[in-house]
Amino acid sequence: MKKVWLLSVASLFSCFLAVNANADNLKLAVVDMQAVLQKAPQIAKINEGLTKGFKGRQDSIVSAQRNLQNETENLEKNAAVMKPDERANLEKKIMTDRNNVQTMMASFQKDLSKQQSDSLHSFSQQLDGVVGKLAAQSGIDLVLQKGSTLYAKNDLDITAQVLDALKRA
Repeated sequence: MKKVWLLSVASLFSCFLAVNANADNLKLAVVDMQAVLQKAPQIAKINEGLTKGFKGRQDSIVSAQRNLQNETENLEKNAAVMKPDERANLEKKIMTDRNNVQTMMASFQKDLSKQQSDSLHSFSQQLDGVVGKLAAQSGIDLVLQKGSTLYAKNDLDITAQVLDALKRA
């Protein structure tokens, strides 16, 4: 039993030595994802495309909200002098218009979120390829996000190289 225990301890110790020896050869790098998301030209193109693609719907929603506001102000201002059936019709129209605006806004948000998600997924795949290629060319074994590390030397930061590669991509 003592031999088994001694063999286990020796084997565990040799594993620690092997891990420590490999850690000395491990080449690390960090990437500041916030900087990448702020400065990458692909993100600017994504934002521009989303703005162009959804501007018409956004303008429609703003216009519908403005009309709803005008109708509401008209009701508040003229309710006392309106005939009961006119007032009831306007109140019904306001309720219908309010529901329509809410539906338009919900649909807009859903579609915008889906498009953003799809676009960012595509960018993420491109970014993974760029970082992987850069790491392979530089002999880097592991790339971490700068925000998830407690400390990293500045010379480990490859954000500038990643941004340059994204500009060329």
